[in-house]
Amino acid sequence: MKRFLLFLPLLAGCAAEPVIRTVEVEIPVAVDCPAPPAIARPALPLADITADSSPADVLRAYAATVEALMGYSQEL
Repeated sequence: MKRFLLFLPLLAGCAAEPVIRTVEVEIPVAVDCPAPPAIARPALPLADITADSSPADVLRAYAATVEALMGYSQEL
């Protein structure tokens, strides 16, 4: 009988109604990345160099090509 009296408070604790809680959990959702803007590649002055071009023309074409590619990289 004494054993039953010891377990009686434990059984009374189980008889209570369970507490229902609503918990909001934020879940990351994958979304598509927007398409990058279309930036046209510039025409490079170095493409106009021929075998009989003077060294000064080649140097100017290289300088203009570097400037064009630097501007293109900034746009990207």
